[in-house]
Amino acid sequence: MVVDLVVNNAKVVTSEGIYEAGIAVEDGKITAIAKEPNLPKSDKVIDAKGLPVMPGAIDPHVHLGLYNPFGEDVPDSTMVQAIGGLTTTMHSILDKRSLKVSVPELTEIANKNAYIDMTFYAAIMSMQHILELPAAFELGVTSFKHFTNRPEYEMLNILHPDDGEFYLSFAKIKELGGVAMVHCEDFEIARKLTERVKASGAKDLAAWNDSRPDYCEQLKIWEMAVMAKITGCPLYVVHNTVATAKEVVDWADGNGVEMYIETTPAYLFFVKTDQKIGVLGKVNPPIRTRGHVEGLWQGIKDGWVDCIGTDHCPVTRSRKVGQGDIWSAMLGYPGSETMLPFMISEGFNKRGVPLERIAHLTATNTAAIHSIPNKGSIRVGNDADLVIVDPKKRVRIDSKTLHYSQIRDFSLFEGETFTGFPITTIVRGEVVAENGDIVGKRGYGKVVKRVPRKDRPKPTLKQLLD
Repeated sequence: MVVDLVVNNAKVVTSEGIYEAGIAVEDGKITAIAKEPNLPKSDKVIDAKGLPVMPGAIDPHVHLGLYNPFGEDVPDSTMVQAIGGLTTTMHSILDKRSLKVSVPELTEIANKNAYIDMTFYAAIMSMQHILELPAAFELGVTSFKHFTNRPEYEMLNILHPDDGEFYLSFAKIKELGGVAMVHCEDFEIARKLTERVKASGAKDLAAWNDSRPDYCEQLKIWEMAVMAKITGCPLYVVHNTVATAKEVVDWADGNGVEMYIETTPAYLFFVKTDQKIGVLGKVNPPIRTRGHVEGLWQGIKDGWVDCIGTDHCPVTRSRKVGQGDIWSAMLGYPGSETMLPFMISEGFNKRGVPLERIAHLTATNTAAIHSIPNKGSIRVGNDADLVIVDPKKRVRIDSKTLHYSQIRDFSLFEGETFTGFPITTIVRGEVVAENGDIVGKRGYGKVVKRVPRKDRPKPTLKQLLD
């Protein structure tokens, strides 16, 4: 038998550990994982040169089309995501219109323009969206985001459900086999504190944290965990910044609540007093303190932090900074290209987080929690989404090493040197990025439809991988 591709001489990173083997690929699927003598023949062979081969990373938290047309953001962002070792990206649909209109419309654009695979989750903004949940599942959308920091995002044309609609949404998502995602911030407290901080004259990055401190986030995490308990709906807390979320996770574990925590590289590295990033670091929830940074890393090691996302939002420096103060600066920043390199550099090389754990955080858990079929792990039958990484490759983050026109404009990590970088990214058996350059074709990436999850209590890490 002759297959389409063989990746040999690899250290294959799997849920069972890391071992020396090769990977055979046919029709975009992994057909064998074995020592080289037991692999089928292929006219196309990639020598991994003894380097780790990890499951292609998945960014579960991406905002495209927010500041630029969706059709422009898709090719630009998926191109650099491929270079950064991502093979799937989860875009957040923020659209007041019917999901029966927006999902097919965005699917058509994505299928024509993406370099890597995409999948969608949708924000619940109205009762109409709740009534359309069955139709959304039919369209392959099974995760749904809820904003608690209302009405702050109305300027971005985002509406917010009230608490009764939260209940109805959670209950219906549970019934259909989905996941409720929540942005946790108590806006009413933040609004009052913002008035006070503005009156003090403060306008730096620290002022943003002071205007919506950690307890605003913690309060809503508790509230949403109780809502998940009442409805039985799985809860996924997006872009968590607070180490104190562990208190809620512990309560959830003891009360039969299926709960997951996502955090981002920015919250694992920067602090509110970082003068180097200044107002470029404005994001909701805010960048916090060193105590929260270290607590989140401990959560990664202990297992209560489940996923790494980026909250990637393409925006140029000029639009981002506004008038140079925190109050006029725009929200968000780009980050997908550096997600996996950051985790290898800061997590594996500096903090001793095993590559298997990084694979769980950046791929395996995300695919399992959000029911992305055939993604997230290197196993026979799954899509051949692979990334060869060089853990010793040093790259200084600047305009010469980042590729996206808007990311090239600025990166929060500009000037930092990462040790550990992807050198080859493979999506469904096709090489899409190599040695820091895109080699895949625009439109090769496709929208992946997700499937309802089975009704089960929160699984252990081992159960997620079985």
